[in-house]
Amino acid sequence: MGRLLALVALAAVAALGAIAAPALSTNPYRAEPVEFSTAGPDALGDPDPGEGIVSEPLRAPKRFNLVGMSWDHATAPLEEGHHDGDGHDHGDEPSLAMRTRLDDGEWTAWAAVAAHPEDGPDPGLDGGPAGGMSNPVWAGEADWVQYRSSRPLEGVRLHFVNTDGTASATDRLETALRRAAGGAVATVAGVLAPDAAGADGEQPDIVSRAAWGAKDCQPRSRAIYGEVRAAYIHHTVNLNDYSRSEAPQVVLGMCRYHRNVNGWNDIGYNFLVDRFGTIYEGRAGGIAAAVIGAQAEGFNSYSTGIANIGTFSTVPQSEAAIDAMARLIRWKLPLHGYPTTGTAVMTSAGGPTNRFPSGARVRVKRVLGHRDTNATECPGGALYAQLDDIRDRVAGVTPTGTATQVAAALDAPKSAIDYGEEAHVAGALTTREGAPVAGQEVTVQALVDGTWKTSSTPVTAADGSYSAPIKPRLTRELRVRFAGAGELRAAVSPTLTLAVRTAVRVRPPTRRVRPGERVNLRGRVVPRVGRVLQMLRVQHGERFRLAGRKWVKVGRRGFFRSWFAPADKGIYRVYYVARPTKVRARGASERFDVGSGMRPPAPADRGGAVAGGGGARAASR
Repeated sequence: MGRLLALVALAAVAALGAIAAPALSTNPYRAEPVEFSTAGPDALGDPDPGEGIVSEPLRAPKRFNLVGMSWDHATAPLEEGHHDGDGHDHGDEPSLAMRTRLDDGEWTAWAAVAAHPEDGPDPGLDGGPAGGMSNPVWAGEADWVQYRSSRPLEGVRLHFVNTDGTASATDRLETALRRAAGGAVATVAGVLAPDAAGADGEQPDIVSRAAWGAKDCQPRSRAIYGEVRAAYIHHTVNLNDYSRSEAPQVVLGMCRYHRNVNGWNDIGYNFLVDRFGTIYEGRAGGIAAAVIGAQAEGFNSYSTGIANIGTFSTVPQSEAAIDAMARLIRWKLPLHGYPTTGTAVMTSAGGPTNRFPSGARVRVKRVLGHRDTNATECPGGALYAQLDDIRDRVAGVTPTGTATQVAAALDAPKSAIDYGEEAHVAGALTTREGAPVAGQEVTVQALVDGTWKTSSTPVTAADGSYSAPIKPRLTRELRVRFAGAGELRAAVSPTLTLAVRTAVRVRPPTRRVRPGERVNLRGRVVPRVGRVLQMLRVQHGERFRLAGRKWVKVGRRGFFRSWFAPADKGIYRVYYVARPTKVRARGASERFDVGSGMRPPAPADRGGAVAGGGGARAASR
């Protein structure tokens, strides 16, 4: 009996170890976000003339941290005669509010919710929802939700995001164990780790995307770049009682909602500030770069967007957050060659929430509220009243010297290389007017664990050009930085991404066999993965159609062996694929053509596109 109990105890310890294993890292453990949606609940009785409709309380399928809602019909176009309290047109939008609670908790107060994404991309960029869509609301932890609307809505769906690993009872248990295990490792690592790098010049401390968990909210496509002539101030219309530890989860939750529910490329804002004064990097593409966000429809290409996490319609923002925004603006605007005071001229790109038609030239203050150019109450009345204070704090910073710019590009096709290969980062350092800047050192940097690490420091040639090799082992974000010299101001290139593929190399097989004869293949995978997928296709006309596929085990040193036997006469194409991982891109070997009962044509399309579909008989074991 004692032996049996010991075995049971050992099995339990092993199971707990397996659960805790993902947290055994020097980085804090973060649960993988969970998203889900469900049809909206029915209304409670008939609509009330004053209150509109109130839904039945709905218990969500899982515990959630953030919730928003959509409905079938998009908001009517903005028309004259429909105004909110600020005189802005909003068309026939419903007035919305939500409240939430835990199973054993009390309902929160009703929180007003914007009946459209208060922020938005410029027309033609990012995409967007097809129907009506509310802003998301941070709920902390909740199991139940109820909404209120000034009028009935058709096809309501509620959209949920859980970012803290509490979606189910099993998730809550695993998360508690992993955080306990991860906390011990992180504590030891914190004692041994070197001090974090300080701010770059006058740049304020900014929490990087990596630090708030953006690996779970990657952009749909690369960033695009414009100018930074002005800074928009926003609020996110969330409850204000989030904790310091919850703030990064709020950022991640909004990113997932903006990308996956609104259909945008990435989180809408360039920066976010919590009530504790912490600044977060928003949209990907480089903190110092002029990344075009989705914060002020029609004016994103001329501005940077700073979102305050919370609702500030009647409650003012904290002193810590006001100070953080002022420090950010004092750094950001001069970095791009513009003063912090005075006015800026922007050309409207139009859009349904834009107060100005496309093509209109609009003069605005350097620091402005979202409501100044768009049909919204954002950033709330209380925070809007604090803008003069922010303007006073940033006043007097004027760019000096000559503005420069750094162009950067990769010579790798599709910005990807196989593991072990080398790429080159090349470009030019010029003034803002395009004159070359010669004889200056630029720094090629890679983002490693949230910190920019120097790879090389080439010197610009007479025409301002530079080139530097780079050979990363993992997929990396890259940038090129000029630190400034004399009267030349500093500059940073847009962020590049160099994908590193798992290298799959195969010894060329026999090019001609008889039907049914085995074709033996050998190869190697670097770095080693557990298995590769053998793909076999057969020629039909001008296309190759799928004939079979199988997983092939890879040995300890990365070597593997496999075979196939063509069942019929024809031309067969075989290659191997290594699935992508979190740190490397999908890898694939050359494609080899083998003739069954006939000679294949001379190799001409190694690695070319292969059409899929169909099927054919072939032995592939």
